[in-house]
Amino acid sequence: MGIVHVELFEFKPLATQEEVQQVCDRMMSLKDRCIHPKTHMPYLKTAIGGADVCPEGLRGRISHVFVSEFDTPEDRKFYLEEDPAFREAVESIEGIVERRQVVEFEPGEF
Repeated sequence: MGIVHVELFEFKPLATQEEVQQVCDRMMSLKDRCIHPKTHMPYLKTAIGGADVCPEGLRGRISHVFVSEFDTPEDRKFYLEEDPAFREAVESIEGIVERRQVVEFEPGEF
């Protein structure tokens, strides 16, 4: 089983639609841009995302979700601590994203 990494974004009230779209495009491009240092191949097992469509009204100000999956804890560690594509993406959201909340889990592990 892999590790599922979930990022929830709340955009700043004054963020333009163009800025929001640029952030979303950058986050979605990580699947191809995050390259494993040893294999020199993309290493995100899954990378999906989208705008919230839940009718329950429980999202607060969270509006967008991005989900990535890693095969190993080592891959996740590299992503969070060293991957230049991920670092660039995180730095680029400054001033546009009000709040970034992250949760992770291993499927079936409680």
